[in-house]
Amino acid sequence: MCQNDPAYLPRQIPCLNMQPVDPADKRQPNVQIAASIRAAILNGELEPGAQLPTGHELARFFGVSRMTVQTAIRSLREEGFVRSRTGSGVYVRDQASLPAPSERDQVLSGVAAFLFELGHLKNLSRAGWLLLGIAQPETVAGHCFRAGAVGIALAALEGADAGRTAALCILHHSHQTRTGDIHPVMRAYVTTAVPQAVTAHQTAAMPSAVAKIFQDLVAEYEAGQTLESRLARDACQIEALLQATEYQVQGHDIQTWRESSTAALQTGSARQLARAIGSADPYHWWSAFTASHHEPPAGGHGPARGRWPDPARQQKPRH
Repeated sequence: MCQNDPAYLPRQIPCLNMQPVDPADKRQPNVQIAASIRAAILNGELEPGAQLPTGHELARFFGVSRMTVQTAIRSLREEGFVRSRTGSGVYVRDQASLPAPSERDQVLSGVAAFLFELGHLKNLSRAGWLLLGIAQPETVAGHCFRAGAVGIALAALEGADAGRTAALCILHHSHQTRTGDIHPVMRAYVTTAVPQAVTAHQTAAMPSAVAKIFQDLVAEYEAGQTLESRLARDACQIEALLQATEYQVQGHDIQTWRESSTAALQTGSARQLARAIGSADPYHWWSAFTASHHEPPAGGHGPARGRWPDPARQQKPRH
């Protein structure tokens, strides 16, 4: 059942969760209307190519004048969310497209802006680990980096395209620069824009050929139909399993994470790798090295001969 009367809207979109104008909201009505329609686009309720209701229908729905609706639509058009067809109406763009840069601007300024934006993932924590009381959990960027390495290994084992699998892994959380990382409890209450819509807006100022690559990769991962996308999804779960195992050594109860990550695996190679991780020591990689190599690192850094620390003593489980 819709919150608003669907009789005010065309039959093809009878149940949009667009919010009415709130008199208590300090924003102008046209700003509220633009935000409401923008949310419907980003949430996928208004799909690419969908026609918006007429100005008269929207004015009646929101309880405002047609001039106010036109102002809201103009803002959405300038942002690249919609386009107008003379004599036909207003439609959601197939691909967000911000105004082209002027001659004075750099052609690749949109690419540069996106790369700066991705840097925010280095500061964004993986929120689910906060539920375990981990004060400084891994970042989203750190997760994506190691997932990329896992993806390369799985692709090699499954005969898939390792480069594309790694690219899917690297970008699979790129939308979180704008939505944040929503942990399992929050998902019961919070609805965010679909990743494809976020990526379309993130890449809107790029040259179309570059934007298409990023958009296609995110869309492929979300669809999960190709072998590479399934391996990328498995790599995401394997990385979570690796991180959970490392936190377990530090004394955290991660059994729920271990079980959920393992259950979500789709390929035989990923399940085999998960079993190997389950029986491995996270610190064996350097304890084995120190057992056979007694010289300090080049440059004189590190402990003196024979005095490398025992990794088993470095992480003491908390009680």
